[in-house]
Amino acid sequence: MTYRLYIVATILLTAGAGKAQTQPMQLPDDLRALVQQANTNYPSLKQQQQLIQAGDLRADIARTALRPNVNGTASYQYLTPVAKATLPVDGVNRTIQFQPNHNVNASVGVGQTIYDWGRTNASVQQAADNVQVLRRGLEITQQTLAYQVAAAYYGVGFLQRSLSVQDSVIQTAGANVRLLTTRLQNGDALEYDVLTQQVRVKTAQNRKIEIQNQLERQLAFLTYLTGNPNPDVSRAMSQFNLEASGGRVTTQPFLIADGQNPLASNKDVQLAQDRVRQAETDILVSDLSGRPNLSFSGSAGYRNGYLPEINTPRFNIAAGVSLTVPIYAGKRYQLQNQAAQLNLNASRYAVENASAQVKQSIAQLNADIRSNQSRLTNLETQVLQAQKALQIANARLRNGVITNVELQSAETGVEEAELGRLNFQYQLMLNQLELKRLLGEPLL
Repeated sequence: MTYRLYIVATILLTAGAGKAQTQPMQLPDDLRALVQQANTNYPSLKQQQQLIQAGDLRADIARTALRPNVNGTASYQYLTPVAKATLPVDGVNRTIQFQPNHNVNASVGVGQTIYDWGRTNASVQQAADNVQVLRRGLEITQQTLAYQVAAAYYGVGFLQRSLSVQDSVIQTAGANVRLLTTRLQNGDALEYDVLTQQVRVKTAQNRKIEIQNQLERQLAFLTYLTGNPNPDVSRAMSQFNLEASGGRVTTQPFLIADGQNPLASNKDVQLAQDRVRQAETDILVSDLSGRPNLSFSGSAGYRNGYLPEINTPRFNIAAGVSLTVPIYAGKRYQLQNQAAQLNLNASRYAVENASAQVKQSIAQLNADIRSNQSRLTNLETQVLQAQKALQIANARLRNGVITNVELQSAETGVEEAELGRLNFQYQLMLNQLELKRLLGEPLL
């Protein structure tokens, strides 16, 4: 596999940051600090936290439906003509006015729902379910953010190690150029040999530039996630072992144990289940929307218009109870109930789909883990063999009994073996992160 393919794989794997469980993953202190910085500074988390607070307020608003409403009212109305009548009073005809021209009224009114057949409680539950969905969304964002930070962090370490490999390639090729140049001057080498090694140096330098570019992009991504312009990644490179271990893979397997339920704490499945409960509450609200409403209303204040002194305001009280019973609404409540039931069915299918996706992802991840473990084991052996072959090639070069093609082949073998091993170490780390995420484990 060429180095360009390793870079592409790095970008794709980093973009899909992951999840893991079964075996605890020891995180470096600097990575823990970066995750905490991301939880503090990431704008999307702040946005979702504000939405949750707004949802809590909507639940409080729903509760106020069972609380009294008190209103103050003051009004003035000029009216003309008004009802009048001429009547004999004490043997004298007098004109009596039954309503004043200047009507004034000031009162305090109270309204209170006495019983609404559970509609308010259902609305409160509906608001609480909506908040739970928002909280679950916040948990998913926090989890995804943490694993994105971790994947980017390990990507930085992988690229830093790759840079060290390229530096070694450049150093070795440069030494070969100097050696072959001396031999060319002595007539023991061809100009073609020198040019070939010089091309190899330039190629390695270009690859180093490409790796450096990817490293800077990863650091910029970490800055975006954490809000830290200079993220601390001092221990990232040490997460990758550059020394061959004699064919022994130091990374332990982390496949899911038999009988372990991966769906119990998966955040996506939990979100789908929360939406089922939300849809069930919507059905309850729809069922109760056509129920009666029993309420009390009363008022007390001053107004004029009372005989015989119609212009003098007098204290008055009014109180009563009303029962509102919906009789016909054009099948509105029935249609609302049907729509809510369809939403509930869709939410239940969403749970099944989320569960199936998690199971599929875990099965594929287990296959990737087994494959990467096997390939990493083979590459450990390949690195030792390639290093031994390069030692022999360098000894033969010093003795002048090796061709430039053979030397370059030995150097390329070491480079590709070391880069391949780094790549699979990186992929196994991402596999472990992905497994933890699928199992709903917090990174910290």
